[in-house]
Amino acid sequence: MPHGALPLFPEAVEIAGPVHLFCEVVFDRPLDHAYSYGVPESLRDEVAVGKRVVAPFGRGDRQTTGFCVGVGNEAPSREVKAIAQVLDDEPLLTPQLLRLTRWMADYYMCGWGQVLNAIVPAGVKQQAGTRAIILIELVPEMLRPNPPPTLTARQQGVFDILAQQTDPVEVHRLASLAKCGAAPIRVLIDKGLAQRKKGRIENVELEEPATPDQSTRRSTAPTLTPDQLNVWAQLEPALREPGFKPFLLRGVTGSGKTELYLRAIEEVVRQGKEALVLVPEISLTPQTIAAFQGRCERVAVLHSHLQSAERGGHWRRIATGNVQVVVGARSAIFAPTRNLGLIVVDEEHEGSFKQEATPRYHGRDVAVMRAHLENIPIILGSATPSLESWHNAQRGQYTLLTLPKRVEDRPLPHVQLIDLRHDVHPDRRLHGLSPSLERAMDKALEQGGQVILLLNRRGFSTYIHCPACGHVEQCRFCDLALTFHRDRNICMCHYCGYETPPAERCPDCGQAQVKYQGMGTEKLEIEIKSKFPSKEVRRMDSDSMRRPGSHRRVLEAFRSGETHILLGTQMIAKGLDFPNVTLVGVINADLGLHRPDFRSGERTFQLLAQVAGRTGRGPRGGRVLVQTFSPEHPSIALAAVHDYLRFAEAELTTRRQHNYPPYQRLIRLVIRGRDQEAAGAYADRLAAAFGPAVEAAQKASSEPGELRILGPAEAPVFRLKGYCRYHFQLQSSSSAFLHQVLRLATPAVRPPKGVELTIDIDPHDML
Repeated sequence: MPHGALPLFPEAVEIAGPVHLFCEVVFDRPLDHAYSYGVPESLRDEVAVGKRVVAPFGRGDRQTTGFCVGVGNEAPSREVKAIAQVLDDEPLLTPQLLRLTRWMADYYMCGWGQVLNAIVPAGVKQQAGTRAIILIELVPEMLRPNPPPTLTARQQGVFDILAQQTDPVEVHRLASLAKCGAAPIRVLIDKGLAQRKKGRIENVELEEPATPDQSTRRSTAPTLTPDQLNVWAQLEPALREPGFKPFLLRGVTGSGKTELYLRAIEEVVRQGKEALVLVPEISLTPQTIAAFQGRCERVAVLHSHLQSAERGGHWRRIATGNVQVVVGARSAIFAPTRNLGLIVVDEEHEGSFKQEATPRYHGRDVAVMRAHLENIPIILGSATPSLESWHNAQRGQYTLLTLPKRVEDRPLPHVQLIDLRHDVHPDRRLHGLSPSLERAMDKALEQGGQVILLLNRRGFSTYIHCPACGHVEQCRFCDLALTFHRDRNICMCHYCGYETPPAERCPDCGQAQVKYQGMGTEKLEIEIKSKFPSKEVRRMDSDSMRRPGSHRRVLEAFRSGETHILLGTQMIAKGLDFPNVTLVGVINADLGLHRPDFRSGERTFQLLAQVAGRTGRGPRGGRVLVQTFSPEHPSIALAAVHDYLRFAEAELTTRRQHNYPPYQRLIRLVIRGRDQEAAGAYADRLAAAFGPAVEAAQKASSEPGELRILGPAEAPVFRLKGYCRYHFQLQSSSSAFLHQVLRLATPAVRPPKGVELTIDIDPHDML
């Protein structure tokens, strides 16, 4: 059996009759091994690696769906049960995806079956968008009755039509061709001359690709700048020769990274291969998609807004080789391409590439591993690369490519920092727009420009408190303040979704002095409309963009000039290219800067650099105003002068001093339970198990590593979704040593009922 495993259940029943074929099956369980099953004679022709099967699992022999990951004739060392059913007509997974997911299960420390179940879309597993059909074909000549049975003229006609076909024929179409009913077909089957076969046909119309706009519809590619030519000279040979070659493309915003992606994609498509492009979900704008559709004929787009039938249809198109380019968010890395030639990860620094549910993978890292396994080049692109990728480039793991200037030598926008401690309105109240930003907006709009405003907080008021006693309204299930949404007149928790009507009196002291404070995008929208009543204002956040097509409609109105001011959360900071935007305003650059997370400074720098890049893309130039209470903070001060190199150097020095990634590997363990005492007791037992596990791992390892363990401690947000949470932080210079210690410690102390253990490899959320 694979991975040295044996079936867990001694009462497994023997299959009646001789068995000459066996399969290995993994289930959607946190198990690190496959299970052996016999294949009944009736299913021999149907079972295959990559298909789902139904098999008895557990002491109760419960019929459970799993994935077949191996088929062979070698009998296991003990009696086995038999699979009961094969669910799929064709394998859902390619051999390349099976290798990739096996690595994921090992690296992210979860079950192989859990990974497989997560990466195949529900619409594919449910065969959404298809309907079952019956196909008819002739029995092979050697298996037909001898002598042949007598046929009527109508039966002979059906036989002759089947003899002319190279593929099985759908039963209704066969009846139409033979101009007969079902009876003659049934007689041929009864007489052993024809046989039924199951099949499926597409039953959903896939949305046609959007027509590219004038900015992307080109018969020929634009002339490359000298910097682009220099990068292309290094990329082109790698695209024409087989081999794993990782590139990090650092290009300032507006430098033409997308054009290089398109050139590279066109090159691999010319070779008859496919390209896979990952972008953050918030960058999957119609403008981004149109850029690829304008240069490639067959493009599939995979994202979270697709219906199950559409997603299933695109997956099947990709699996049959009917697509040249796949563009999508994080999970598109698992697209079942048959002849992949290139992977591109745009905005590779984006935190949304990290999945926060099992399997807790990072899309960028999985993309690099897929490129390695398939022996192809990969391009990671960003104006502000993650420090992990930058470190890899500095030490030669990645080839660094640079675009230091914008196309047409357009200057980077001038960034002005507004110190909110001093730039205040005469009424001394805190407004969303400082006097300086308000004046700048007046001037930009008066000159015919457009304005983008970033506030990375949705809702109206970000907290509700009582000035009499100091009470802050909190979620019933989380240690977090509720946000007031005036549009719906509710107070809401943005983590668990809890909602409650706004209180008129303080629930603690009963005073009717409840204050709604802090500013979200709803409140900012009202302020802007009151100050610029003649201008069209639109808001983009997850509250206002709920309806299908909302993003497209808002962005089209902005592109056409119908909308003058666009405000929103970070979804407006990336993937937008509007030449008429002459002013970008950041309402509060400090949001997220002081979170208890070692990546908070890096995230702040990246967000400011990205949103600043939305302006100055046209001949009119542009400027950026950043409101902050911390203008001297390096993340803000260096973002203002577009100095990524100094920021990276300073931040990496700090990371090295504290042994944080990329200098050491990091794993976070989270223990949660509704019973605080039970969760805390388990955390203490697990802490005690680490000592013996480290000792054993050091003895077993040829290169023993050192391990730093912090915890157990209460998580920064202790109560979340009704669960009490404790966490550990494990650091080591050796990823293998970390994994080895965890594999020894965690099985030794199993969590009790009602307590869960989460292992997060390379975590991005430390709260």
